[in-house]
Amino acid sequence: MKNFKLLLILLLLCLILTACNNKGSGSSASEPVTTVPASTVPANSSAVNDCVAAARVETFTCTDKNKNTVKTTYRIPALKFDTPDALEINGDIQKRYSDAFSEAKEAAGNNKTPAYDSIDYEAYVNDDIVSIKITAENAGHNLSYSVYNYNKTTGKRLDNEKLLSYLQRDSESTYSDLKQALEDDYTSKFKYENFPDDYYYQMELTVGDEAVRQSQLFLNKEAELYAVCTERASVGSGEFQVLISLA
Repeated sequence: MKNFKLLLILLLLCLILTACNNKGSGSSASEPVTTVPASTVPANSSAVNDCVAAARVETFTCTDKNKNTVKTTYRIPALKFDTPDALEINGDIQKRYSDAFSEAKEAAGNNKTPAYDSIDYEAYVNDDIVSIKITAENAGHNLSYSVYNYNKTTGKRLDNEKLLSYLQRDSESTYSDLKQALEDDYTSKFKYENFPDDYYYQMELTVGDEAVRQSQLFLNKEAELYAVCTERASVGSGEFQVLISLA
């Protein structure tokens, strides 16, 4: 009798375990896993499109120095606001780059290489601030920049001081930090066993107070403060522009 009861208990346990397993496997089969692909669109892309648009885009077909046919595209932006300051920025951009478009068109017509390999822009929106950075790359692969900052809420253009005021950053400490960062960048590029006579003169022209304050500040897509600065070549009279982080 005892053996019969034990057999019933074991049989009951087996039935319970079998029922549980079937329930679990049925649930998995009826609920497929759905994978949502990560978005490749920048988080503020729609905000940028609301504020900035391409104002002029032209592609030029020309011949490079190796007699290869190449296409060069120039693209400049415009703010999509009709305030006086926005229109002023748009006018300044057109004025600055109109000669480059004309030169490229003429060069392409004569089967020559334009002065710039490309002209393009990036725009960033951080809260009220719209920042535009235009990059021009010449045939020697040197980069030059122009930047523009605009407060879309007040409708006002922002120079360095106004941008720093909006960000509640002290201008003196910011320029001091920029001076040090610029000097570090300069000295890291030019290293000599015997420094040329004009090395320190060129460095002073690069990191002097006047040069530092002429730098162009802007916010990148992560709302980090950057500066466009001009560095003097350590030998000779050449110069080039660099981007310095103040994040």
